[in-house]
Amino acid sequence: MLKRDFIRNILLGVIALAVLLCLHFFVFSSYSVTENDANAYLKAGDLVVLNKNEDPNYKDFVVYKVGSKSYLGRVIGKERDSVTYMDDIFYLNNTVEDQSYLSSLKDAYAAADHQMSFTSDFTIQTITKDKYSQIPEDYYLILNDNRQNTKDSRTFGLIKKSQIRGVVSFKLLPLKDFGFIKTE
Repeated sequence: MLKRDFIRNILLGVIALAVLLCLHFFVFSSYSVTENDANAYLKAGDLVVLNKNEDPNYKDFVVYKVGSKSYLGRVIGKERDSVTYMDDIFYLNNTVEDQSYLSSLKDAYAAADHQMSFTSDFTIQTITKDKYSQIPEDYYLILNDNRQNTKDSRTFGLIKKSQIRGVVSFKLLPLKDFGFIKTE
């Protein structure tokens, strides 16, 4: 009797571990936010959960790979979108789009008495070297909330869907901030 219970418990443990590993490899992953990735919503050292099966939407945080390095940024343009940034004004499909989530970062930047724009001017044409005027299918325009950190689409070009590791959906650590991620 005791031997059978022991074998059953070992078998249940192995099955539970296999299910968790499958979820980790095929559905969820984790990412630790770095200093360069940090913004008003995610701080350096935060541990977040990535949903690998979710398609990114406008304003979602995503983790993407360029070469062997992973980066975290915000989707500000999807396929068939036309994007222009001029004089710190964001135009999405030729309409001015509010980016209120940048307010605190812009205020801190302005308080430091910088004379330059918070976000440098660009268009899809300048990012793609006149190859596209709209974002092509299966590509995204991704920017950091801290627009002075240009390790995003302004440096790497448009990000392919296959480069995206997942959409940031949940914060695990620190425990006081445990819960779903706000994007605005």
